[in-house]
Amino acid sequence: MSKFSTVYDFKLDIPAILELEHEVANTTPDSPYYMHTDMYDGAPVKQDILMLSDLSCLERVKELLSPIEVLEEHSIGFETVPANVHLKNHEDFLLGWGNPFVRKCNILFNLEDHPIYITHGKKDESKYIMPGQLMALNVQLSHGCDHRKVDVDSKMFSINLRKNYFDTVTYLNNIL
Repeated sequence: MSKFSTVYDFKLDIPAILELEHEVANTTPDSPYYMHTDMYDGAPVKQDILMLSDLSCLERVKELLSPIEVLEEHSIGFETVPANVHLKNHEDFLLGWGNPFVRKCNILFNLEDHPIYITHGKKDESKYIMPGQLMALNVQLSHGCDHRKVDVDSKMFSINLRKNYFDTVTYLNNIL
């Protein structure tokens, strides 16, 4: 098993998941546990990530991501890498293990008709998320996204189950 990322086939109703984007992008909760940004690590990457407990769409997310167990303590988001952008490798900041917004492992769903190239510390560990796939991504290790030769934006839906990478992969191996 790769310690960086693992890819799975997953049939996602993309038009239905995109219906949630407006709420996610336009909700600013009273809690400090959310992210709305148009810039990440010097690259113009758009990220809107919130706790499901701060959104009204929990039941819809459960339905769309079944058989993945979705709880209100999980965070979801939309992340867009613009055309011709290189998001350099980085590790996500953890905010402390007890923080409800902690990011240990993200599950990324490709919402596009083209592959999305996720880079890691070693080129042989880098891989594509193809249309119709999801990726369990260890955000505690080096990762980025290289779209310097991609002429369209690349949008992903993410969920963070608050598990570490290896527990997430074990869980997905058992249900998918």
